[in-house]
This record gives sequence, structure tokens and C-alpha cells, in this order.
Amino acid sequence: MSEIRLAQKGDTVRQKEIWKRCFGDPDSYIDFYYANRYREDETAVLLQDGEISAMITMISVRTVLPDKRNFNTAMLYAIATHPQYQNRGFATQLMDFSNRYLRAKENEFSVLVPAKMQLFDYYRKQGYQDGFYIREALLLRDRVDYLPIHKLYNCTISSITPEEYNRRRNIQLRGRLFISYHDEDIAYQKRLSQQSGADIYALDIEDIQGCLTLERITSDRVFIKEILLPEDYIYTAIKQIILRLSAKEYVLRTPSYLGEKFGGSVRPFGMIRIHREVGTVITSEDQGYLGLAFD
Repeated sequence: MSEIRLAQKGDTVRQKEIWKRCFGDPDSYIDFYYANRYREDETAVLLQDGEISAMITMISVRTVLPDKRNFNTAMLYAIATHPQYQNRGFATQLMDFSNRYLRAKENEFSVLVPAKMQLFDYYRKQGYQDGFYIREALLLRDRVDYLPIHKLYNCTISSITPEEYNRRRNIQLRGRLFISYHDEDIAYQKRLSQQSGADIYALDIEDIQGCLTLERITSDRVFIKEILLPEDYIYTAIKQIILRLSAKEYVLRTPSYLGEKFGGSVRPFGMIRIHREVGTVITSEDQGYLGLAFD
């Protein structure tokens, strides 16, 4: 017999085991999430014969449309089924539960980031559509100086509060389809970045106020997880990033409409499902931006 309910005190040991078995993250990362971001009222679990067999997290975010309207949204996260119970439809049951739960909570949308490309088709069958895209490029330190540039600007990079980061982020993305996070989630990203040896930052170039999220992956590799600036200023920022955080390789992630000069490729990143009609149609032409996603 199966049962689906919100998480309760004492469920985390089993959840951590499922997370480890499904995603392969180190214990330190899993423990960090449960110590700093986990909430029982945002987590649902499926029990099979009394044992937690699958789980899903529903993080509260906002969908902001190009016309500035914004809507209650849940970002589905850490959708996982213990290997012993896979291929029995438990993830689908949990998603059906989340759809009913979110509609009852008056969420207009839900979004998610598939863990791998093969899952896009599965989520399309669950009513999701491609909605958010990113550009990814690999920058080698010894080649950055040879990238074409017309002008370098004065640039300062400084640690920033989650509240100020969010203010800048929302301004830089204004007029586009994007996911807006609550300050507490930006605070979690800040702790995540700091744990890796980096931070979230203010980017000040001329009169432009941008923002930047970095994570150090290894001593030789840095992840530029989010950088939001007008196109003309990104090269200047990259030069300053390299001076601030030394590495041999930099994984650069930008919205799909930025960073073309750095090469790389544009790919689908996040998907969206409409739970309540809001009088608009979202298409791939919107090139929406989801961003951080805590991946």
C-alpha cells in the first residue's frame, strides 16, 4: 500500500539515503542542504508499505513575465525514487500529488530543471514544456586574453547581501521571462558559494549595477554560475573574475541571449507547467531564464 504526505520530523535520514543513491552527491553537500535549505512543508514523500520510497521538493519562487506581471510558482527539486522502487510510477504519482497540492495553494505555475537531457521527454508527458534556456561555454585561462574586445571599462567586484543581489538581479532581467527567487534562497546560494571558496557579488561597471555568482569546483576549475550584465560589459567582468579567483578553467553560464562572443552552446535548461490560466502563452521564443536552480 502506498501513501503520499508532506515530510515529517524523522524523515530526513531516509531522504538523504535516497538523494545519495539517486544523485551521487557527497555526504557533505547533502548534509549542507538539509542543514541550510530543507523545509518539511516544501517536501512530499511517497511511502510504500510504510517506508519512504520517493520524494519531491516544491521550492516557492515567482514567474515574472516580460510585461512585469508575476505569479506564484513552485520549483520542483530533488525528485527521486529509491533504486529499489524505480520503474513503478512513483515519481509520476508524486508529480500528480504536487500538481493538486500546488493548485490548491493557488500556484499558477511550476518549473523544474531535468537532471539529464533524457528526462525532458518524460516531463513533457507530464504536461511540462521547454521554457528556460542557458548558454554554456568553457573558458581556458590562457586564452581569455586573446578574446576580441573593443573597450575595457573600470570594474569592481565586491561581496554582496542576498537582498541587494536580488534587487540587482531583478533589474537586469526586467522585461524578460524569468524566475525570481526569494531573498532566503539567494542567502542559501551565498552560503553554498562561500562553502566552495567563492561568494555572490556585486558587479559595478561605469553606471551599471550587475550581479555575479561563483562557485569553486576544484582548485583548477571555477563555475561562473550566474552573471547578469549588458552584453558589452561581460568581457570586462570576466577579466576581473579571473584576477579575483584564479583557475585554469572557467565554466561560464549565461542567459541564452548573452555571451555569444565566448562561444559555447545554447540548450534547454528548465521546463514550465501552467496550473492556472494567466492570459498569456509561453513559447520557446521567449528564451526564459531560470538561473541558479541550486544544481
